Formats: sequence, C-alpha cells, structure tokens
Amino acid sequence: MKKSFLILLFTIMFFHKSMAQNEQWVNPIEIKIDRLSQVSLDNQGFLFVTNQEGNIYQYTEIGELVNNFSPSRQGAIDQIEAAWTVNLFTFSIDLQEYRILDRFLNPISENRIQQKEINLAKAATLGNNNIIWIYDESDFTLNQFDHRRNRILQKQPLNLILSNSFLQIREIKEYQNLVFLKIKDEGVSILDNQANFIKKIFTPNEKRLSFWKDNLLTIENGDLKCIDIQNEKTQIYQLPAYLDSYQILLSNRSVIFYNSKQILIFEKKNSPLSLL
Repeated sequence: MKKSFLILLFTIMFFHKSMAQNEQWVNPIEIKIDRLSQVSLDNQGFLFVTNQEGNIYQYTEIGELVNNFSPSRQGAIDQIEAAWTVNLFTFSIDLQEYRILDRFLNPISENRIQQKEINLAKAATLGNNNIIWIYDESDFTLNQFDHRRNRILQKQPLNLILSNSFLQIREIKEYQNLVFLKIKDEGVSILDNQANFIKKIFTPNEKRLSFWKDNLLTIENGDLKCIDIQNEKTQIYQLPAYLDSYQILLSNRSVIFYNSKQILIFEKKNSPLSLL
C-alpha cells in the first residue's frame, strides 16, 4: 500500500512539474516565412533569415522586419553566419559561392569557390581573422581560405585526421577558437584552429550547430540538451512536444525556435532557461 502511494505521489509530482514547464512556453512572437532555410543571430540581437531562393531578411528580436536583400543569382543558402561582429557570411552549395555582407545587408564580397582551387565545396563558414573554412569533398580537405588576400593558407586532409569517419560533413562552425564539424550520423568532431583533432561529441540527430556560452545545444526526444564543450556534462530541460522538430538559438534576451515554416521567439527571462 505504501509503495503504491509513493508511486502515485511521484507520478503526480512529475505531471505537475511537466505542466509547469510547459506553461512557461506560451505566447511566443511568431514570424511566418515560406520555405525558410537558415537562421542566424548576431550579438546585437538581430535575426538574419534566409529562404530557399537565397533572399535574406533581417528582424529584431521582437519580430520586426528591418531590412532585406535579394541576390541577383538565386539559389538555396546552406550556411548563414551572423555571429561575427562586423560581417554577415552566406554559402550556397548549389551555386558554389560565398557572399560577405555588412550589417545593413550591403554586399562586400561575392566569389565563386571553384575559382579558389576547390572543386566541390560541401560546407563553409566564416572564422576569425578573415578566414573562411571550406570543406572540399573532392579531396576530403578542410581548407583555410583568407578571403582578403584571396589565397588558401592551409589544406588539412580530413580522411587522415578523422580516419574512421565517412566524412559526410553537413556543417562547419568556428566557436571559441575551435572548429566544429557536424558529420551525418556521427555527431560533432572538434578541431583546434589549426584543424588538429581534439575530440568527438556524439549527438544522434541532425540538428544544426548551436552554441550558448560554453554549451553545445541540441534538441532530442523532446528535451533541450546543453552539453558543456569542455567536460561534456549535460543539463537537460524539458520542452513541449511540438518543439521537438524545431532548431534552437539562444541570446541574452530570447529563446528562438525555428523550422521550415516559422520562427517562434520566447522571452528568455520568463522561460525555464532564464538562468542559462
């Protein structure tokens, strides 16, 4: 009898905790965008959003559209990076080109990658000190390309560095002087800024790379997992079931979820992530 009572008490407590957490994920700001592709967040709180045609939209964290850009050659954007203070970076696999814009979406540089001794770029991102990291699938190399001096500084053969990998690299990001490679079905491989292997963090899903402070963020089975990059300790926060299919971004003020149709912006201080 006592055991049955304890089980019932635990069930009630768990139910109330889940309800309380879910009640905090209410009344988000919604931004509807047809064929939404990628979202990035800068350190001033602006969201930069792309669609499948390669158009770029700039929003405030309260959902106000403040600027937009439409390229002359349209194609899906596979990477948009706004985290660096000065410039915005985009990369398209279909067009095999990258573009650098200022914070007002004025183009600064636009170049075909195949003119840079790279045959088949499958992932690219902007790094520190004018570096663009480019993965060339034709020879499995990770390239450091200086876009201002217009030359490749270094080529690292990833088939030697990651010898047990199939090298189906889906995304690259530089964060805290480390280079993160999202590899299909293999998780995240971490390299230093000279492309030397450090370690791997296994994540079973194909969510895009997202970071907050010292944490790698991923949504898995209805939970937000915050994985410490250094020691891999994990904090888990329960999410409403409908958010499981979304991607996530965090800022000082907002928790941002997005999928191919919309963006949901929650006020961070009124969410379960207020102390993160």
